[in-house]
Amino acid sequence: MSDTRLLLGIVALLAVALIARRWPDRENLQQPPGRPWLFPLAAGVFTAALITWCWHGWNAPAVIDDEAAYLLQAQLFARGRWALPSPAAFEAFTQPAVLVTPVLAPKMAPGHALLLATGALLGIPGLIPAILGGLSAALLAVLARRLAGTGVAVVTVAIWLTQFGQLRWRASYFSEVTTALLWLLGWWALLRWRASGQLRWLLLLAVATGWGAITRPLTMIAFAIPVAAVVLFDVVRTRRWGQLAAALGAGTLVLMLLPLQNAEVLGDWRRSPLQLYTRQYLPFDRMGFSYDSAAPELTLPPTVRVAMQEFVLLHRAHRIAAVPAILLKRLGNAWAASFRGWRAILIPGAIAGLCIAGGSVWFGLASMLALYLSYLVYAHQPGWTVYYLEATPVPAFICATGLLWIVRRVAVRREVPLQLAFATAVLILIIAAPELQRVRDSRALEQLPFRRFANAAAANGTPRALVFIRYGPDHVPYVNLVRNVPNPETAPVLTALDAGETADRAVLARYPQRTGFIWDEVTGELRRL
Repeated sequence: MSDTRLLLGIVALLAVALIARRWPDRENLQQPPGRPWLFPLAAGVFTAALITWCWHGWNAPAVIDDEAAYLLQAQLFARGRWALPSPAAFEAFTQPAVLVTPVLAPKMAPGHALLLATGALLGIPGLIPAILGGLSAALLAVLARRLAGTGVAVVTVAIWLTQFGQLRWRASYFSEVTTALLWLLGWWALLRWRASGQLRWLLLLAVATGWGAITRPLTMIAFAIPVAAVVLFDVVRTRRWGQLAAALGAGTLVLMLLPLQNAEVLGDWRRSPLQLYTRQYLPFDRMGFSYDSAAPELTLPPTVRVAMQEFVLLHRAHRIAAVPAILLKRLGNAWAASFRGWRAILIPGAIAGLCIAGGSVWFGLASMLALYLSYLVYAHQPGWTVYYLEATPVPAFICATGLLWIVRRVAVRREVPLQLAFATAVLILIIAAPELQRVRDSRALEQLPFRRFANAAAANGTPRALVFIRYGPDHVPYVNLVRNVPNPETAPVLTALDAGETADRAVLARYPQRTGFIWDEVTGELRRL
């Protein structure tokens, strides 16, 4: 099927070039008459709708442990809380990426969850990632149009949307959906500041960088390196030292949310929840090229420990000598995301795009390289490409620029008609349609255990239940149904780890107002304890 789509793509691009060759010059419109906001708006709405469709709505359950922790953090923020008291018998409520003692609080920095909080307050938390994805598409359209015209912008958005893994990561609660938007917003602010010299654009750049730093610090260090080089060069050249001082002040003000979180959660502005969680459960999970063999202070559940073994092996193998091989594997996955299967039709465009690249493209490539080099200090699976979601607009723009340049050369004309650029984007989306459907199907399959349990728990017939999760021998270690809630006193259902009926009854005795149940993963039955 992939070979068929590759052939279809080649034929389609040749057809576009031949049609462009015969297209009347009088209809060669590269800029739409009026309403410059229309295409970015359409790109944003379409992207948000596509994310929603792939995700099966705005109330999708969190699947991966980090997603669940971000969602819990957002729900706490929606209630005006940074943390909750540690639950009684806290070991039974152990949840990956969440502190359960001395307080109940996710380990994450607050930037992403603060944005998710609006959706959590409305009861549709998936609304915010969909909006963030839509805003990213709109900003990408604006940036690409400013740099290379509307035709390139249209094709850029289509290529970007259909990159392998793009929608999988965007239809989630991962924090990269926030930093991906902040990269584009920062680039846009940088362009406007350089063009106008107005302070407001530099302040916007500083706030975007600061907000990214309280979301994913390492990612924003990679963003800031090339940006700082450009800003400092311009400040030195134009002597706008006052603007630089104002921007640094604005960015620092945003960064103050980190010590505030530390003080609110742990009572000490110098201690972060992430540092404490790492010490409690995963002392090896640190940046660098050495393995920390210290014993954890607390014990993760058996099912989670099985999953952690893979990470232990990754950290043990993460050594300076292995860095070249690690980088090649990660770049290989980045190549596959952009050019695997039918996407091979984009390779000539990528080559042409690099040959005609201007300063903006090389700046983007420098940012992309900085991101990959920055994450070399952290051990992760090579296929976990979500860490590099922020850089995906760069190859999409290069490919779009090169493809339309090739079409222009074949058609022997100065510009590709805008109508044909839209037709090319539609063809790309049609060719990618089977993969988009697979993303939707895989998301439904991943959500199935959580929806199945939620339906059974909602039908238990009691106003307040405490459900002990009993996993089967073939349990997938990444599917964790124990999830803490922001309102443990009033929530209709609490979930806890099953440790045998005697231990479960001891935990239940700490919650006398609740009725105990056991959820059997193998049979899918909820029975009273």
